Amino acid sequence: MNNYKIIISYDGKHFHGFQKQTSNFTVQQAIEIALDKLLNSYQLTYAGRTDSGVHAKQQVLSVVTGEILKDSFKQSLNALVGEHIFIKKILLANKNFHPRYDARQRTYKYFINTPSNYEPYNLGYSYFIKNELKISELNLIADSFLGENNFTNYSKLRIGQNPVRELTTSKWTKSNQYFIYTITGNSFLHNMVRSIVGVQLALVEGKVSMATINTSLKRPLEERFKYVVPADGLYLWKIKY
Repeated sequence: MNNYKIIISYDGKHFHGFQKQTSNFTVQQAIEIALDKLLNSYQLTYAGRTDSGVHAKQQVLSVVTGEILKDSFKQSLNALVGEHIFIKKILLANKNFHPRYDARQRTYKYFINTPSNYEPYNLGYSYFIKNELKISELNLIADSFLGENNFTNYSKLRIGQNPVRELTTSKWTKSNQYFIYTITGNSFLHNMVRSIVGVQLALVEGKVSMATINTSLKRPLEERFKYVVPADGLYLWKIKY
């Protein structure tokens, strides 16, 4: 059997998330429909799920098949998956390679527009807020999330799920018309990134205190934070192995 590492990007605006569903069209379904036309049999795995509306600059898949994929396979697959998915690379991987369990780091970016740089065509690809932001102020908050913390208040946990995660990057930058939040960690909980961004914006707006955020990361509060930003501005940016 041959194990192929496939790197893709996609416009999440046109899908109900990545993982296959019974009633909604997803990225995984679009890829499997295309693969069904090209391969007799295969096994597909992926690095991680993204929610409805979340985009990916780099999502990683694995396709295990008894067939040998020729150089033309990438072009054929791109022709079938549709214009909102792009197959960037297909590489022959180690037979034991697993895109999820072998990943050492995942990086997400969240893009925000403010009134001073708003453009209507960015809707669906960034989050528009009415207040102006200051990078220096945001980065003072972002630093609090670095290291190993308990993110119980930043996700809807499954029963028995470990809420502790380690972040190695948590920072804001300004590029062109965007305020960009970059976050890197070993793994993430459901809605964790969108909640972290939402809580930072809530602090800027005076809806939550820095003390409350610091406490929540060490001794979880009774309830989850309700500040979760929309999926539009979120991108799965890079996966490191």
